[in-house]
Amino acid sequence: MSSGLGKAILSYADTIYAVPGFPVTSLIEETGAELVINEKVALEYALGDSLSNRRSCVIVKHVGMNVLADPLVHATFQGLKAGVVIVAGDDPIASGTQTVQDSRLYGPIALCPVIDISNSDPVGQAFFASEKFSRVSLLRFVPDDLKRALDGYSASFHHTMSGTLADPDLTMYGRAVRAYAAEAEMRDAGYLSVPVAPLFYDQSPVSRRERGSSRMFCPGCPFRFVFDMLQEKGIRVISDTGCSLLSMIPPYTCGIANYGMGSSVAVAARSTRVALTGDYALLHSGIQALIDLHAKGRPLLCIVLQNWCMGTTGRQPVPDICAYLGFANPIVCNASEHEKISGLMVPDTTLRVLVIQGVCPEER
Repeated sequence: MSSGLGKAILSYADTIYAVPGFPVTSLIEETGAELVINEKVALEYALGDSLSNRRSCVIVKHVGMNVLADPLVHATFQGLKAGVVIVAGDDPIASGTQTVQDSRLYGPIALCPVIDISNSDPVGQAFFASEKFSRVSLLRFVPDDLKRALDGYSASFHHTMSGTLADPDLTMYGRAVRAYAAEAEMRDAGYLSVPVAPLFYDQSPVSRRERGSSRMFCPGCPFRFVFDMLQEKGIRVISDTGCSLLSMIPPYTCGIANYGMGSSVAVAARSTRVALTGDYALLHSGIQALIDLHAKGRPLLCIVLQNWCMGTTGRQPVPDICAYLGFANPIVCNASEHEKISGLMVPDTTLRVLVIQGVCPEER
C-alpha cells in the first residue's frame, strides 16, 4: 500500500533514516529508508546531513523518541542548517508495541515545532518550520493515518531558507536565550499546543565576551597540541561533549557543532568526516555509531582523546576504551608522539580510529 505520507517524505527529503517497528515498518519499506543501529544514531546522521545542506527525515516509532531525545534537545540549542524532520508513529491502543505514549509531548521538552498530520502539506510544513526556527521538527501520526488517501500533498516548501548555528561566542545560557526567543512565534504558528516550561531570565551573561572569560585547557594538558594541529591543518571537526568542546572556543575555530554526549561520531560521518571525542563520550553513547559505520563500510576519522577519566566532572574513572574497539582496529599513540600523530591526522576514505593516550594533570 502506498501512502501519501511516504510520497511526501520522498519528495522533500534528501536522506531518510529509520529504525523499524509498529507502526512505522510499512512507511520505512515504502520510502526505502536506511536502517540504522538505533534512533539516536539515526538522528545524529540526519543532523550531519543538515550541516551539509541536505534535508533529512528520521522515521521512528513512539518509544524510539526516548532513545533520540538527547540530540533532539541539543539540536534546539545548537541550531542546524537544512531541515530535519522526525516522523514518529504512535500506537495509542498498544496493538503492536509494549507502551502507549504521545510523541507530541516532546515538543515542549525540546522546544521544537510539532506539526499536525491533518495539515494540507505536513511534511513540507515540518521542513519549513525546521529551517525557519533552526531546530528539528516533529510530525506525529497514528496507524489509521496511513490508511487515508493523502495524495493531496505537494512539494510546495522548497529550499527557500536555511537554518543557522548558534554563535560560538554564546554561553550555554546564551544558547538557551536564543532558542527561547522563537517560542512566541512558534506558538502563534500553532507549532506548540502544550505549555513550555519558562526560561529563568536573570542577569547571567549570554556571551563569552560579556562574561569576560572562557574555559580553557588545564596547565600541562597533554592534548593541547591536538587542537593546535587541527587548527593549523584547517581540519574541521564535529566536537563531542567534554574537553572536545574547546575546539569550538576561541582561539580555536576547527570545531563547528556539538549535539550532545556521544554525538560527534555519527554527525561527523555525514558532514566533516572527522570526529573529535573523548574515551568516556565514546563509551557513553558514541560507540554504537562506530559499529554502524563499520558494518556499512563508511569513512570517518575518529580522534579519541583517552585520559581514562571523566575530565570535566571530577576525574571519575573510565574503562579502557581500547578493550571495546577491536572491531575497528584502532591506532593507538602516546600524546607525546606529535610527528606520528600529525601524519595520521588526515581524513581518509576508510574508517580510522586514532586513540591518543595522555594523563590529565593532577591539579586544576
